[in-house]
Amino acid sequence: MKKKNNNSKKKLIIFAICVAVLAVVAVAFSQTGGMKPFIKPKVCLDAGHGGSDVGAKYDGRYEKDDNLRLTLAVGKILEENGITVIYTRQEDVFVELEDRANFANRNHATHFISIHRNSAESKVSGVEIWVESMAPEYDKNFAKYIADSIDEVGYGDKRGVKQGYQGNPLANYLVNSVTEMPSCLIEMGFITTPEDNELFDKNFDAYAKAIADGIIEGIKKAKD
Repeated sequence: MKKKNNNSKKKLIIFAICVAVLAVVAVAFSQTGGMKPFIKPKVCLDAGHGGSDVGAKYDGRYEKDDNLRLTLAVGKILEENGITVIYTRQEDVFVELEDRANFANRNHATHFISIHRNSAESKVSGVEIWVESMAPEYDKNFAKYIADSIDEVGYGDKRGVKQGYQGNPLANYLVNSVTEMPSCLIEMGFITTPEDNELFDKNFDAYAKAIADGIIEGIKKAKD
């Protein structure tokens, strides 16, 4: 009878330990804004537009080309730093918006970054990064690491991190709303502003490194 009681006590102790471990994991999960804790990072990079969809254009320059060139450069730096990278496109092809988000979801990416160039009818400058309108704090902080890193290089006005959709803070870019992991959309300067194009070309390598550094920093902070 005594042996049976001892076994019961052991089971209770093991059960209590399991409950405590699950509680710690639950807290860690909630504090990362939905990102699964302790998972090796897998970054999905999305070069905006492509193929028949050229995006914004100015004086013979197509957004789709700038997006792809910068995306591949950022991806190379991430890979050199031991980060697993997957791409929605690595050549000049058209990919539906929802397919881009679903690709990241299907391949269990931990972070999603879409790279674009901006456009405007007036002469404006600078980089802005968009997150979902109801994005958790982690997503906003992750985007801010990237924005701050780019700002250290310098790129026109500091337009910062914005929520929602251009002109409608309650709407969302589809790649932000459909992806199931922390995500952001980078508008890397205005293709319709000659000065921004000059900066894009002149500081291309520095911008690629700045984006990659911001991504790495954001991933590291998530582990703290």
